[in-house]
Amino acid sequence: MVALLSLAPEAGDSRASSSFQWPPMDLDAVRKRLETDLRGLLSRHTRLTSHLRNEDRDIPSDWTEMAQFMENDEVLEALEERTRERVDAMARAIERIDEGIYMTCARCGGPIEPERLDVLPTTTVCAKCA
Repeated sequence: MVALLSLAPEAGDSRASSSFQWPPMDLDAVRKRLETDLRGLLSRHTRLTSHLRNEDRDIPSDWTEMAQFMENDEVLEALEERTRERVDAMARAIERIDEGIYMTCARCGGPIEPERLDVLPTTTVCAKCA
């Protein structure tokens, strides 16, 4: 994280002028990476949802087993929610690419560092605003 912050121009740095441009980023490659990750997450979400609907398992009749079953479902529900959040974030990142604002900070309107986007491809804020 320190390396990402040190790349940003600071006051007095000749790169700090309003004309400073970060190196170009291959947005087609970023989009392909996001789409590949998104397909994987959608597949995971489908499996989790199917499991939670008991489409691929039998419901136990024993109370002890049922308690364990319900406890496992709580973990699966948390995984399903987190997966859904990641799917939404990736879909938003793809939309930001399509809108031409992928590298623009949603808070300050400045550029998001390419190195930051490489590590956190769904981020919407620059290192300074994070």
